[in-house]
Amino acid sequence: MGLPRHGTVETAAAPYWRLVQELRPEIKTVVIRRPVDEVVDSLRRTGVIADPEALRGGLEALDRKLEQISARVPGALSVTFAELNDEATCARIFEHCLSLPHDPDWYARAAPLNLQINLPAQMHYYAANARQLQAAARSVGQHTRTKLMSRAVVSNEFTFAQEPLEALLRDGAGLIGEHLIMVGEPPDAIAMKNIPLLQKLEDVGILHITTARQNGRMFGYLVAITAPSLQSDDRTEALHTSFFTSPNAPGLGLKLQRASIAHLREQGVDDVFFRAGTRGAGPRMGALYRRLGAEEFGQIYSLNLKVLH
Repeated sequence: MGLPRHGTVETAAAPYWRLVQELRPEIKTVVIRRPVDEVVDSLRRTGVIADPEALRGGLEALDRKLEQISARVPGALSVTFAELNDEATCARIFEHCLSLPHDPDWYARAAPLNLQINLPAQMHYYAANARQLQAAARSVGQHTRTKLMSRAVVSNEFTFAQEPLEALLRDGAGLIGEHLIMVGEPPDAIAMKNIPLLQKLEDVGILHITTARQNGRMFGYLVAITAPSLQSDDRTEALHTSFFTSPNAPGLGLKLQRASIAHLREQGVDDVFFRAGTRGAGPRMGALYRRLGAEEFGQIYSLNLKVLH
């Protein structure tokens, strides 16, 4: 899309039109709509798709997205599939996309052509890359939902509290999705985490979840785990684990860390350990920990025995 006078036809990308507008607000957009019944019949005639009728629900959802684009994207040109048989309509599309006057000779040469994709090859491509494509779609969907729900922080005043795991999973679902994307995981990867173990840790009183809210909305969370020290039988240690704050709340991270530390001190914890990982913002966390007064305490290495030969 960075080349002049180049474009693409991306029907399946219709649900993500907001991201396109965010990344390339100057892009020229044309919407071509065709009745869903005609699309189903066309797919049936290809003989490639066993049950085109099963796709009707998805096609209707895409059609509603095309309607959104027509109504909400500034300057979008909307035409029907049938109108493509009309030279005047094609002239409008040509001039809209290229900002050049209509070329009748070009139209005369192009109009008789019937350019089609190789549908079987396209379906094989999707099947071979379905997992990656679905993960990308979930990530884009999470980004879009986050942008729609994002609101500016109205003040620097937050309410810090200890909350149960259930509240974090319920009210912090959007934040968790953002966090997962930032560290390179799908936004729904929380389902693959060991939630039952976290619940057991909470049940025995060693899971501590500190949250930051404003007007009831959660803007950040920090999860800590406490345990007796292996070095001394009269000391208790804590490890700060999962930690994330909304990009809409700059400066909240340090406050959330201090709120967690204050709680752990009240619980009789003697030492807190902080991990600066290698994913997401991990490599930058050392500077924040030093501002808290923490000192560097060696390095942690990971060895995957399942892949070691």
